[in-house]
Amino acid sequence: MKPLIFLFILSFFSPILCRDGEPFDYLMFTTIYPTAVCRADDDSVPESCEIPDGTPQWTIHGLWPNFENGSYPQNCHGTPRHFDENLIKPIEESLVKVWPNLYPKKTIQSFWKHEYDKHGTCAQSEKLFESELAYFTEVMKVFDSIDVAKAMSSVGPSEKLIGAKDITTALDGLLGGKRFQFNCLRDKKTKQFLLGDIRLCLNKDLTLRDCPGHKDDHLNRPCPSEFIYLPAESSKKSTSFFGKVWNAVKNIG
Repeated sequence: MKPLIFLFILSFFSPILCRDGEPFDYLMFTTIYPTAVCRADDDSVPESCEIPDGTPQWTIHGLWPNFENGSYPQNCHGTPRHFDENLIKPIEESLVKVWPNLYPKKTIQSFWKHEYDKHGTCAQSEKLFESELAYFTEVMKVFDSIDVAKAMSSVGPSEKLIGAKDITTALDGLLGGKRFQFNCLRDKKTKQFLLGDIRLCLNKDLTLRDCPGHKDDHLNRPCPSEFIYLPAESSKKSTSFFGKVWNAVKNIG
């Protein structure tokens, strides 16, 4: 058998090695405002949304691989394929503080599981995120390096109405004029629109870049032209529920 024919046959029957994750164009880092999340939640359900004591003003939602056309990969093949809490034990206490679950009826880890299974597995196509621990570690590094709360202090929190230009001005120094996105939540009782999250776009090396879109287009739906960056004292009362649960978990071992 000729060598070239042999190599062709061998390659045809050899298993194809699949790399974890999926190719993507950029990353979107989303930070949420827990005060607005709990205010917009259904107040008729007791303890349906609570902000743990010691929670930062803004917290992590996730870091999401995205395509330029607005779509994104999800639930990819990763290692592991599904979230394994044991793999993030070294950083779990830090995660509890900056990436909290605001819903007491769900486990502390349920939010992390959702984000890893849906987005973290797809990010593993990049070496920077090649493991579950690496993914969560890098997301926290991004959070620590981009102080949205400090940048937004020039516009609130307060009861006054603000708009897209106010947020753009506040974040200009932090983002170097890069385009970003934000979203609002609607209070079910008052029908007020509340600033709920801010979304920043990053290159694969985690440097800032413009989010896709046109200048001054922040994809701020369902935000109206004016909305509120809600003061913390207007939210539901904070609770130490998760702090107590975390201490109990640590005591169990």
